[in-house]
Amino acid sequence: MKNLELLSELLETSASACENFIISEIALNDGNVEVSQKASRDGQQLLKTLIKDIFLEFKEEFDTVSTNCLDYDYPNNMELIKALNSITKNGGALLGCDDEKIVKIIAEKLQQSINTAVEIYINLFEN
Repeated sequence: MKNLELLSELLETSASACENFIISEIALNDGNVEVSQKASRDGQQLLKTLIKDIFLEFKEEFDTVSTNCLDYDYPNNMELIKALNSITKNGGALLGCDDEKIVKIIAEKLQQSINTAVEIYINLFEN
């Protein structure tokens, strides 16, 4: 298995970012703006780490080439949560896979999820 430490870091950080954005949405729906903003900031910080470090390491380690994104309607927190969930789902699938052809297919799907999360993040928080 390719770089177990990298995959573990990818899974943990993506899941934590996803959890923060879920907390933010729940708090916002409950009218707790302060908790929502804090959780959103925490999620953004984790995503910055993913974008500047872990996602780049993944692309290099797994030699992915996909520039495609998953389909989504418009950038919003729920679409970001969906993309982060897809990252953890595909990352988990990589953990148990030894067949190099299947690893390549899953890694490319994971790269599409990464591309989607980055695109949504930029549209929501960097514009």
